[in-house]
Amino acid sequence: MKLGLFLMPATLPGRPLAEALDWNLEVIRRADAYGYDEAWIGQHFTTPWEPIVSPQQLIARALGETRSIMLGTGVEVLYNSHPVRLALELAQLDHMARGRLLFGFGAGGTPTDFQLYGIDPRTDQHQEMMREALTIILDCWKPGGPDAFDGKFWKVHKPEYNDRYYWHATPYAPPEPRIAFAGFMPKSGSMRLAGEHGYIPLSFHVAPENVGVHWDSVLEGAALSGRSPQRAVWRHARDIYVADSAQEARRAAVEGCMGQFWDRHFRLIIEKMRILDLFRRNSAPQKGHADAAYMVAHGSWFVGTPDQVTEQIVEQHELTGGFGTLLQIGYDYADPQARDGWFRSMQLLATEVMPRVNARLAATARRGQGVPAPARAPS
Repeated sequence: MKLGLFLMPATLPGRPLAEALDWNLEVIRRADAYGYDEAWIGQHFTTPWEPIVSPQQLIARALGETRSIMLGTGVEVLYNSHPVRLALELAQLDHMARGRLLFGFGAGGTPTDFQLYGIDPRTDQHQEMMREALTIILDCWKPGGPDAFDGKFWKVHKPEYNDRYYWHATPYAPPEPRIAFAGFMPKSGSMRLAGEHGYIPLSFHVAPENVGVHWDSVLEGAALSGRSPQRAVWRHARDIYVADSAQEARRAAVEGCMGQFWDRHFRLIIEKMRILDLFRRNSAPQKGHADAAYMVAHGSWFVGTPDQVTEQIVEQHELTGGFGTLLQIGYDYADPQARDGWFRSMQLLATEVMPRVNARLAATARRGQGVPAPARAPS
């Protein structure tokens, strides 16, 4: 199992944008140093809780300050940009990245962003726009550029090229294996689209028992095109805080940005959407106030010592049938009294938790193949 970050990025309202950008850039630098495989950066326009509007700009800056970590748009929302412009910008960024770029796309989900653009999600307009935009983007990325396109939402006109003017902007490397679609709702249109085209499915942080419904959507999409999706490319985003003691981890998660983001913002959204049950574990109380303390106490969040978090990750792998990359959701722990704890959490996750997880998964695989597990060393 590989390790990555998903930076929405969650930030406390009132944090100056310049400081939020600096914090997330430092988180990406640390992830690269600790051996994380990838980091995805989100895009939102009208919420101070998730203030970064251009993941591409942060990625461009981070490329020059990191060595090997893959960087992805997480996600570019496809209703709010002309697809030709977006295709060209991403192609250029891929050349800057020398292929170290991941192309995350989505239909969007922020209510006030929908209102800003006059999108009615009740009619699935954003889903239709996502599919049409993807068609245009892929057409732009083929040799020779896009052909004429007369769509419901966008039109593309093919220029009269000659020996001086012609299409020249395509990605640095083949983009298809690096395209991802994200979602968290059951029957997710984005997940079906990922399965249909063989793209990376990226699942958000519903309760471990409920993540598996996303794979059902991937399989539905794959059946439309005769594909056989591979679980190794499936990404799971989770709320994770690791510390040397369970008490320390719980305090930092509940009282810090992770808990505040949930209690003051995200939980209110999902309660209004009437989908809070998606975030409850089967073994947890199904009624009542599911605040941050509840999420930690009942295992919806992976919070604790390296041994405890290892057990939770392995359990999610078993419950969902397996996945290839774990994405730690990033939060704003930029304040001086909190930052060292967050970076310690990242380091413990990368250097202690993930090696234990992979050792457990390897042992399980060996047993499944009839290979005896190695003898345990004396303690």
